[in-house]
Amino acid sequence: MRIGVFSDTHNDLTLAKEVLNKLEPLDLLLHAGDHYRDGRILEKQFEVSTKGVVGNCDFFSGGPEEEIIELGQYTIFLTHGHNYGVKKNLQRLYYRSQEVGANIVVFGHTHVPLYIIENNVHFLNPGSLTLPRGNSSPSYGMITLGSTMEIKIEGTVK
Repeated sequence: MRIGVFSDTHNDLTLAKEVLNKLEPLDLLLHAGDHYRDGRILEKQFEVSTKGVVGNCDFFSGGPEEEIIELGQYTIFLTHGHNYGVKKNLQRLYYRSQEVGANIVVFGHTHVPLYIIENNVHFLNPGSLTLPRGNSSPSYGMITLGSTMEIKIEGTVK
């Protein structure tokens, strides 16, 4: 299963569309918030199954704050991260992953890409395609699930 991961697109889908054209076909697209509507637009335009959550900039969008996605032996916890203090550390996010039984946590909010493994929990922040922060470039994530798991952060040229 091939899963594309976006976050913090902030109503600018230019690079997201370029990336999706390159990645087709995907089995699933995850959008970790800040502009929940962007995920819905991409779902319709690219006819790809999409799960998304709201972020701190998603006023009145009506989407979920969290999603728990079970895919065979893998459980993905999807959230934006602002409710878990991810700009400070991942401790609260880790505890939530334990509560829901997730072995993969996808989040955004910081606009900085990150992939780490802590106590067998894989944490992926794909960064931002439109507003990267720090020394990062526009980026997104890829998760490949099968008999093994591969998670990586991919960059684009702006």
